[in-house]
Amino acid sequence: MTVLGVLSPFLGGWYFGGLLEGIAGAAAEAGAAVVAVQTLDAGADQVELTEPPHPAHPLAWEHTAGFVVIVNAASAKYLHELQATGRPVVVVSHDYPELDCPTVFPDNRVGVRAAVEHLIGHGHRRIAFAGFMGASDQQERHDTYRRTLIDHGIEPDPALLFEAADNQEAGGAGAAEAMLAAGLPSTAVVTGTDLNALGVLRVLTAAGCRLPDDQAVVGFDDLSDASFTEPRLTTVRQPLSEIGATAARVLLAAAGGTGGPAARHEVATELVVRESCGCPSPVDAASLRAGARSQYRERTRLQRSLSTQYDISLDLLRSHEEDPRRLDWLRRTSVRAGCLGLWTPGEPALEIAGHFDRFAPSAPPLPPVPAAGFPPADILEAARTEPGSLAFVVPVRVGDRDWGLLATVDRVDLQPATGREAINQWAALLTGALDYQAALHTLREQEEQLRASALHDHLTGLPNRSHFLQLLAASIERGARVAVLFVDLDGFKQINDTYGHAVGDLVLVEVADRLRAELGALGTAGRFGGDEFLVLLDALADGHTPEATARRLVSALGRPYRLDGRPLTVSASVGVARAHRTTDADTLVREADAAMYRAKSRRTGVEA
Repeated sequence: MTVLGVLSPFLGGWYFGGLLEGIAGAAAEAGAAVVAVQTLDAGADQVELTEPPHPAHPLAWEHTAGFVVIVNAASAKYLHELQATGRPVVVVSHDYPELDCPTVFPDNRVGVRAAVEHLIGHGHRRIAFAGFMGASDQQERHDTYRRTLIDHGIEPDPALLFEAADNQEAGGAGAAEAMLAAGLPSTAVVTGTDLNALGVLRVLTAAGCRLPDDQAVVGFDDLSDASFTEPRLTTVRQPLSEIGATAARVLLAAAGGTGGPAARHEVATELVVRESCGCPSPVDAASLRAGARSQYRERTRLQRSLSTQYDISLDLLRSHEEDPRRLDWLRRTSVRAGCLGLWTPGEPALEIAGHFDRFAPSAPPLPPVPAAGFPPADILEAARTEPGSLAFVVPVRVGDRDWGLLATVDRVDLQPATGREAINQWAALLTGALDYQAALHTLREQEEQLRASALHDHLTGLPNRSHFLQLLAASIERGARVAVLFVDLDGFKQINDTYGHAVGDLVLVEVADRLRAELGALGTAGRFGGDEFLVLLDALADGHTPEATARRLVSALGRPYRLDGRPLTVSASVGVARAHRTTDADTLVREADAAMYRAKSRRTGVEA
């Protein structure tokens, strides 16, 4: 199976989604599958990538014949490493000076020239340009704007360049504010993107400008929003699907050895005339009805989408009730199949913690895979056989918290704003859910440690005095045959005084170990304090008496201790007390304590 890889900052929306749709279509015609990898973290918002990200892993390299790289989705170093494996790379709408590879661009010159000439045809000569000069495609559009003016005998005025901070609506709004601050010296403006144009329209309209009378506006992209602005936006349409398809065909040829030398491929653009340039509205009743139907369908789609996202958000917020790693929440979506790979500490492989298949309610577990082999072949096969679908891979990573990778098989979603794609949100919510699970697990461990610390002696691990008395009281209440042994070490103070408390602690630990070993299931040892221990006998079998058990303990504790290379010897005195009908825990311990002192004073070892 031939698999084409795609590296992209985001995996949906009008721009990235449009390109992916074209790539998927061309791949399907060739019988190939597509795996698209998001190179930005989950939940990342729309940003201008002044510095391309450097993916930490060779994701999907084992599966792919090569990669289409959308804009500057990955660092040149990463792409060099990819090319070094023999896999071809094709870049869309970006130039990497360090790389020798084919590129695919929209023909900026044809579209921008048509836009400027159209404005000149309306009689405009003071034509401005507003765009983000930090992007190479915007620089090319600006250069074409200047050359077209010169070709028509109009000297470009540097004062009519209004730089936007980015390609987004906010960047266009900032440029429009600069235009107003300069006294609106132009009668028309060409913008670098439709989003820039939307920002210009909004700010100029709010300032009281009559558009297009006071300022004609032309965009570039032909977003769906362009036909719903007031006035409707004249723009240059770049056929994103065809650009993506061209990139896929170039990659397939390169992977098949028929691609030829690296070259720049351009896809034609066209001017779409509406009213923002000054042209009259061609809208008729039929167009209005079609627009109303379109808006109704869009409203219905948005309602369904919001409802689905709400339900998924609640599912992932309930991660303390249902494990989100199982991916059962994907059943609420249109996803055909998916899996979750989690990094294994100290291992290069991803553990497949969840596997979802819409047509197999009990999807079989998948074995671990290296990053280069993710997503597993089952996911890619599902993408190949599901018409119009491709495999998406998004990091389950927000900030410094990197859990792994989420892969899904689905169709491209063209509707959301860039950075607001559903899979992007799912991965971000999943990261939060896994963070919550980890925090909850840590808190429970700490709670257990605190509980154990409150109930057990920190040195020996035996139940402390308080916990021992609780256990003893419970045994008495059950009506079991209960006896208590009070154990005191003879000669222990001399060890502390001679060798120090560190050696004394080692002796106490060894004493605790011997008590456990001798008692087994017959009873429970606890530490009373200092060199004194308690033993609860509530499970003596026939033939075992408390006194006999006490003598065995005295014998075991009297064997020499070899610590730090030196032999040490202590002995033990044990008092025995049996429970009777009116005995409580404290009384029984006092009786055993008194018996122990009799054994110590008489040097008999054991007294009852």
